[in-house]
Amino acid sequence: MNSDLDFYNSLELSLKYTEDLLMDAVTNSKSIFHSPTLCISDSPRTVVLREFNKEKRFLRFHTDLRSNKISSVNNNVVAYVHAYDPEIKVQLRIKGKVNLHKKDERTLQAWESSRDMSKLCYSVKGSPGQVISDPTEYDLVKSEIDVEQGYENFGLIIFEYDEIEFLFLKNIGHRRSKFSWINNNVAMEWLIP
Repeated sequence: MNSDLDFYNSLELSLKYTEDLLMDAVTNSKSIFHSPTLCISDSPRTVVLREFNKEKRFLRFHTDLRSNKISSVNNNVVAYVHAYDPEIKVQLRIKGKVNLHKKDERTLQAWESSRDMSKLCYSVKGSPGQVISDPTEYDLVKSEIDVEQGYENFGLIIFEYDEIEFLFLKNIGHRRSKFSWINNNVAMEWLIP
């Protein structure tokens, strides 16, 4: 990833820098962009970025189908992904639509490529957010759980985006830009920060 500021006065390089940040975030758990906020309707949630595809313009997140947020994930509803990294002083605000996948080829492929530790989260008894009296009853012990049973609760949220706002903060002058896609053509413009 580029560490100098060659993107500072270039829309094209600002977009490339944004795409590089997202690509890195898929595997770099230390990146702020690895766990952005997904805002669907009125329910913002922190999610983990599992895939970024710049050609098809989508982000993939895994989800527990028993979660309360699932009722907000109506296919093609407008949603936002947001993250800010204070170290590099970059904010990304991405607008798009979400689609929920469950028990299809795409979810099976994602499930099979997941580590057992990730699968374990979907194998816990009860729904995320459910009121309980004793949290120790829900501690995950791999030896006591068949992690493959968790596939029943496993889903994907595919976030297909059509707009990215990039904000870079710098004491000599901030830079804000917007990238919008219409029919696979990107429009690039500067915005007042």
